[in-house]
This record gives sequence, structure tokens and C-alpha cells, in this order.
Amino acid sequence: MRDFNVLIIGSGPAGLFAASWLERLGVDGIAIFDQNQYPAGGLLNDGKLNFDYRVGIDLDELQIGRVEAQNLMDEVKQVFVKFPRCQQVTFIENNEKINAWKKIADEHSVQFIAPEQWHYGTDSGKQLVDYLRSLLRHTTFFLGTKVISIEKIPPIPPLLKGGRRDFTPLERGRLADGRYCFVCQKGRKTEKYSGKVVLASPGRGGAYWFRDSSKKIKVKNNFGPIDVGIRIELNRKFYDPITDVVYDPKFIFRTKCHDDRVRTFCTNPGGRVRIENYGDFKLVNGDALFDRKTENTNFALINTVSLTQPFSDTTEFGQMIARQFFLLGGGRPIVQRVGDFREGKRSSKSTFNSKTRHFDRCKATYNAVPGDITLGLPARIVDNLWESLKTLDKIVPGILHPSTLLYAPEIKFFDTHFPTDQYLETNIEGIFVAGDGTGKSRGIVGAAVSGIIAAKGICEKYF
Repeated sequence: MRDFNVLIIGSGPAGLFAASWLERLGVDGIAIFDQNQYPAGGLLNDGKLNFDYRVGIDLDELQIGRVEAQNLMDEVKQVFVKFPRCQQVTFIENNEKINAWKKIADEHSVQFIAPEQWHYGTDSGKQLVDYLRSLLRHTTFFLGTKVISIEKIPPIPPLLKGGRRDFTPLERGRLADGRYCFVCQKGRKTEKYSGKVVLASPGRGGAYWFRDSSKKIKVKNNFGPIDVGIRIELNRKFYDPITDVVYDPKFIFRTKCHDDRVRTFCTNPGGRVRIENYGDFKLVNGDALFDRKTENTNFALINTVSLTQPFSDTTEFGQMIARQFFLLGGGRPIVQRVGDFREGKRSSKSTFNSKTRHFDRCKATYNAVPGDITLGLPARIVDNLWESLKTLDKIVPGILHPSTLLYAPEIKFFDTHFPTDQYLETNIEGIFVAGDGTGKSRGIVGAAVSGIIAAKGICEKYF
């Protein structure tokens, strides 16, 4: 069994930045495990970076202040900007146009956030990951290696029964305080690795696996909120007035109909709509390439949903909605034209690109099934989304052109949450968490920040 100081699950931004900061702090013997050759999350999808403490992190959750948060983001930025294809797309210094947009949003009681933003594009994702990996000198990667289980190795008593010693003095010193063991599978081969400390940064794709696995070693978790909504795709000319100023504008609504929170998320000027395959359901997403642009812009509009007793399982709630759309769309997401939605009609193949109804102004970039999105979404969520869209159309006139497309479902599962201390250590000593999949961030930069916080905590407490 190979032995390391720190075992890291996941090679996304949280894991990579944690490893980088551990090395900076003098820790070696670091191992990163990922069941894929490349991380499956945000680093490979679009590559949008928001450097603003109001986006992607919760200060209370991370137990840090605004100044510390912004300083950490600045450190993350210094790493990303050295990647040649990462370019600044939103400039906030002395930008009077941003102030003008904020004033318009304020008139409609909408919060508007314009972060400093950089972008490298989906087509640069693997190069970016290779660049981040190249910065590590004392980290071993186990890629294409699936962690099957996490086990606690109990402390070894000074002498075994009968006075026998089955370990060398060095081995006994390492095992005297108890360690953790990863049981891993690569192909048909099963191997074990031990370490003093575990950092779990499994991403949203591995969140449920880690939640279930960590329960076996008594790590506490609870359900966090999820975001349920749609992805809007429109002719980019309607949204260019705002995206020419702020690449990914953040609008946050508080609805009058239900007093719920709705926000825009992940805007992609010149982008395309894509899907995420989860096996028994599919979700809508969007991205943009670095080298090739479309004539459309897309963005998500999502409603934050929290549940209490008697049913608090936001995971099951979100998956239930997703599976319903999977059935309604015959295995594909559903898309509806705004022109049909306004009239209370489902969209159909026969009129989907009708010139008479001006539907030809926006050509879909993903082949979803024309239908009725209201069949799969709860009425409360539909109310919130439609009210928010109508308000946004007052801020940026034209987005509710009849040709605009509404894809569903878009669901962000940030629902697995682990209570932690200021070091991001769980209730079990030596088990730390970071990133989107553990409820500590929402996005690339936030995940990287949480990884740095965890690395500093690991170093301070154990090395």
C-alpha cells in the first residue's frame, strides 16, 4: 500500500489549487485521484471566471470576510491570467456603462452585479488543465482511477498481541495516529493508498458518491438548496447591448408572486446550448468556444429552491423534475418558443422555424424536442421564471421576441452540504472538503478559493 501525506479526491479547481497551495506551504507527498483523465466539471465547460466576492462563494459558509475573499480571488487570478488563452472580457474600472445598467436595474428593483470576468472557452479547457497540472512538482496523479471506498485505519497499539511487531519503526510512526485508506479501481485492478489527511473535492458529478461513502466513516452532511429553471437562447443582437459591457451579467430578482429568489447564470455570448448526461435523465447547459462563435446568446434563469420538513431532500426533488422531462421529451430536453409560451401552446416541429411567426430570427443550436416546458416544472417555479423574464425584458428590451427559445430543464445540484469549521474540516478529524460538490462554492473561482482555504487548514493543523 503506497503512503502519502494528503489524499485528494477530484482534479478540478478545488483539488488542483489545494495541491498547489500545499506545495507552496512546504507539504509534499500529495496524491490526486480522478476517475476521469480530465475533470468532468467547470474547468472543461466554457471557462468563465468571475473575480468578485459576491459571485461563486458564500462568505458565511467559508467563514471569511470580504477583504480576505477578494484577496484569495486575486491570488487565483494571478494563476489563471498566465494561461495565454485566458482573456479578460469584462472591465469594471471606471466603466460608466456599468453604472448606467445598474441604474436601470435599480429602477426595476433588480440587483445587478458586474464582476471582473475572464474567459478561455470550452475548446481551451484541456490545455488549461494541463497548464494547472504543470505547476505541481510534488503531487502524484492517479487519473482514470476510481475511489471505491474510504476507510479509516485505526491507530496501531505499541505492540501487537504476543509482543510481535509487524511494522518497521517508520511504518509504525506513520500509523500510530491513525490514517485513511482509499480502495481504488483502475480497469480490473484494485489498489490501496493511505494518507494522513483526506481532502474531498469531488465536484457535482461525484457529490452523491462522496456523500454516501463518507457516511460510512460518520461524516455529517445535510441537504442544501438547488437551482431549478430554464436556459434561454436568443438572437444575440437582443442581448448584445448588455453583454458588450458585461460578458456574463448577473441579475438577481425577488419575485412579487411568491417572494422567491431567481437569478441569471452562465451567460454565453455567441455560445451554444449543450446537454449534460446523467444516465436516467439529461440536463440543459450552455457554453461558448474561444475560436468559433454563433449568432446566438444563451443564459440560464434559475429559481433557488430550499425544502424543509416533512420532505427536505432537494436531491430527490430535482431528480424527480429531471426524470419527468426525460419522459416527456423521449430522452431529450424540451424546448419552447416564447411566441408559443405566451399563447399557452406547446411548440411543434411543423411551426418551429415559421417565418410567418418570426421564429426564424433565432435558430436553435441544440436539437431539443419542441413541446411545453410547463408540463414538467412546478407552477410556482413557472410563475417565478416568467415574472423575472418579463422584468428582464424591461431592462434589456427584446429578449422576449417570439423567436426566443426556452429549454428545460436546467438544474444546478449544489445540494450536498457538509458542515465544517473555518479550515473546511468536517466533524471527523483529517477529513476536509472543498468545491461545488460539497456545498462550499459555485463555480471555478469559488472552488479554487475553497481549495486554498482547505490547504491552509490542512497545513496548519497537521503539518
